[in-house]
Amino acid sequence: MISIIYQDNDILLLNKPAGIDSQNTQLISGLIPEFAGKELLPVHRLDQRVSGLILFALNKESLAILNDAFQSRAVQKHYRAVVNVCPEKQQDTLTHWILKDSVKQKAKAFTTAIKNSKKAILQYTLVKSSEKYHLLEIELYTGRFHQIRAQLAAIGSPIVGDVKYGYKRTIPGGSIFLQSYYLSFKHPVSGQELSFSIDMPEEWVKYGF
Repeated sequence: MISIIYQDNDILLLNKPAGIDSQNTQLISGLIPEFAGKELLPVHRLDQRVSGLILFALNKESLAILNDAFQSRAVQKHYRAVVNVCPEKQQDTLTHWILKDSVKQKAKAFTTAIKNSKKAILQYTLVKSSEKYHLLEIELYTGRFHQIRAQLAAIGSPIVGDVKYGYKRTIPGGSIFLQSYYLSFKHPVSGQELSFSIDMPEEWVKYGF
């Protein structure tokens, strides 16, 4: 179920479960009684099969300010991911060029720039390993289409459940083990620095975390 992490007159921060389209604002507002019928303006996107923090503006003025903050990389976004193939390095910065296939709704990561590709940068750290799986923390420096999914697949470590990017099978519920767990940004009106984090999904516990 969707839960409210923070709200005021200008912004709304939600913890979105996997399976809900973050762009379907009518569906989302309908799932929150106090926001039923109100307009939610998405500041960024979160893939349907990904869970975690998603930020909405509640007016166009706040949306414009937050859009600028995201575009200028003034927002910190951290993710968790579970993979079953441990990366060669415990910590690394990955730089690729992402090319989106709009027909297949899929991205491919290249090690050099090609026509129409966009540069993508992230840093990952290996946090913990269980018998078969490995937990990564990831900081995004760019916000490309399916960036984390494509970049981890490119180094041979697709995310658990992500069959589109090379994982061997789906998991019950159809989610992938990728979560937006930390978000830090300046409030669009007050300018106050706000930071939020959420717990790991309960489903991941049985994988050793």
